[in-house]
Amino acid sequence: MKKKMIGFAMAATMATMAFAPTSMASAEESYDVAVLIGDMTATYASWLAYSFEQLEDEYPQLNLSIIDCGNDQATQISNLENCVSKGYDYVIVQPIDVTATADAVNSVIAAGIPCCTVNGSNDGMEEASSVDCDPVQQGAVPAEQALEQIPENANVVVLLGPSGNFHSNGRREGWEETFFSQREDVTILDEQIANWSKEEAMTLMEDWITKYGDDIDAIVSMNDAQALGCLEAWKAAGYSCDDILAYGVDGLADACLSIKDGELTCTSVQNAYDQASNALRIAAGTLAGEIENEVYQSPGELIDSSNVDEWIQIHTDNGQIQ
Repeated sequence: MKKKMIGFAMAATMATMAFAPTSMASAEESYDVAVLIGDMTATYASWLAYSFEQLEDEYPQLNLSIIDCGNDQATQISNLENCVSKGYDYVIVQPIDVTATADAVNSVIAAGIPCCTVNGSNDGMEEASSVDCDPVQQGAVPAEQALEQIPENANVVVLLGPSGNFHSNGRREGWEETFFSQREDVTILDEQIANWSKEEAMTLMEDWITKYGDDIDAIVSMNDAQALGCLEAWKAAGYSCDDILAYGVDGLADACLSIKDGELTCTSVQNAYDQASNALRIAAGTLAGEIENEVYQSPGELIDSSNVDEWIQIHTDNGQIQ
C-alpha cells in the first residue's frame, strides 16, 4: 500500500478519498495503521512524521496512513472517529491535548481497535499503549551539566511550558532534583510560563533585561524554543551570548545549530526516531498478539558542543536542516 501523508479533515474531499485503507493482503498478512500527527508544521512533529516514513519498510505487514491533524483538537477527534468508520486495524496518535483526546481514544479502543499514544502519555486511556519520554530524566540531563557550569551565586531566569503540562512539570522537577536543590547559592530572578513559544519567551526576556540587565547569568528553559527566544532578545539588547548560559530540552535542529554557533549551552534530545520506532514495534507486536498495553519511555541524551556535529548530521539526514 502506498503511504499517504494528508491533512485529514482540513481538505475534506482529499481526505475522503485518501483515508480509507486499501490493502489487498489478508488480515493475517497485512494491517492498516493510522498515524495521527498533531501538527506537521511543528518541528518535532515533522521529525516524528518523517521518522514513521523512514521506518515503514522495516514493517512490511503494516500499511501506514500518516495524517496531519493541523494542531486542531476537533480535527484530531474527528480523525479518531473516522479510524473506526474506515476500519483501521491499529491507531497511533500524537495527542494535541492528552485530556481532551482521552475519550476519543477510549471510543476507538471500545470499537476493538488497539491504540498507542506517541509523544504524550496515556493518562485517562489506560488500555492504550504509550510511547513517550521521561520528562524528569530529560530535565535532569541539562541540569547535571549546569551544576558545574553555572557560577557560584548566579542569577537565573526560568521558563516553563503550558500550565499543568506533563512534560513541562516533569522537566522542572528534574531541574529541581538535580540542580536547584543542590545549588542553594543560585537565585531565581523570575520564573514564568511561555507556552513553549519562542515569541513569548522573547517578550519575557525583554522585560527581564529591562529589569535586571546583564545581572542574568543563565537561562533555564523547559524547551529549546523558549531558550532560543531569550537568546534572541539578549542579542537584540546588545549583549553577547558569551556572557550568558542557556539550557533547553528537545534537541531539535535549530537548537543544534545554536549550540554549533556557540549560543545555546546544551539541550537534552527528545528523539522522534526512537519514539516512532517503538510505536511501530508496539503496533506490530500488538497485532501479532505478543504485546498488550506497553508503556515505553525514550531516554533523553545530552547534546552539547562535544557531539553537536553528529546531531546536525542526523537532522540533515531527516530533512530538518537543508
